[in-house]
Amino acid sequence: MNPKQPMLLTFQLDTKQSAALRVICLRHGMQYVPIPTARYHETLAMLCGETTPDAAPYTDEPLAEPMLLFSNFSTDRISPFLAELKRAKCARPQLMAILTETNRTWTPAQLQEQLSAEREMVRSKMQSIHERSGHTHGDTTHEKHDQTDEA
Repeated sequence: MNPKQPMLLTFQLDTKQSAALRVICLRHGMQYVPIPTARYHETLAMLCGETTPDAAPYTDEPLAEPMLLFSNFSTDRISPFLAELKRAKCARPQLMAILTETNRTWTPAQLQEQLSAEREMVRSKMQSIHERSGHTHGDTTHEKHDQTDEA
């Protein structure tokens, strides 16, 4: 593994996702690095080959859902990469991140926890905006059906 080359670290992908991402990484000149569960105790920097990994294997539970981590990957390359993934009709994990100075000392579980919290915050804000705009599809639909049944 060359820690200076763009790479995609993957966590808990299914076989179809893994195969599609491997091909797309090859086309984009990226290293494809599937991370085995036994290494989930290491920091993201260790997993990217920037520091020496720990010898002790990970013994906790697997991650709750699949995740992608881009390393040494400029943001202008992410959109074409994701567009190609979409064209390949491969479901992409909802949780994705770029290796940063902030998250490089985190473990995969800590990254997933942070990404999940951010996703929930966005969902909550979107729901709040939706409710304030007066769109309550569930309530008005039920009321209309109830009135039709009574008539």
